[in-house]
Amino acid sequence: MVCPVCGEALELEGYEVGDLVDCEACGAVLRLLSDGGLEVVVPPGGEKEPLWGLEAYGDGEEAVLRFSDGTLEEEVRVAKAELAEALRRLEEGVGDEAPEEAEDEPNQEPDYLTVHVEAEPGPLVLRRIVYRGAPDLLEFTLPSGSVYEFPFREALALLRPVVG
Repeated sequence: MVCPVCGEALELEGYEVGDLVDCEACGAVLRLLSDGGLEVVVPPGGEKEPLWGLEAYGDGEEAVLRFSDGTLEEEVRVAKAELAEALRRLEEGVGDEAPEEAEDEPNQEPDYLTVHVEAEPGPLVLRRIVYRGAPDLLEFTLPSGSVYEFPFREALALLRPVVG
């Protein structure tokens, strides 16, 4: 059996119908179906807020983004206009780097679009990760090097009112 997301071969010995299987290659969480197939599991929405770990608010001409992993909290300030433009470009599929095709061989990196934004205290990288069969994600790489990942549409819904 292979992962429906990345095509990596999976060892399913000892798993039963309904069990969750983690794909070590791409990180997808899969459920074993009664017909022997696998489905990508969508995490239940009731366990925590959709964008736990990201807060955003406006401060004059700047948007303040506060990221948290539960122990560490980091804040980045970016011009509202620059953030709005970056989000627009990602939504339209126009990034600084062209997406790579991941369909040719298994285990290649997912398709992505990247936009770099000047921020305080340093550059902020927004990356939209689009991989067939997996959730559409928005990844933030902060000036500190920390990486935070959120569902793309939910992040847009949170950030649009802030950037106007």
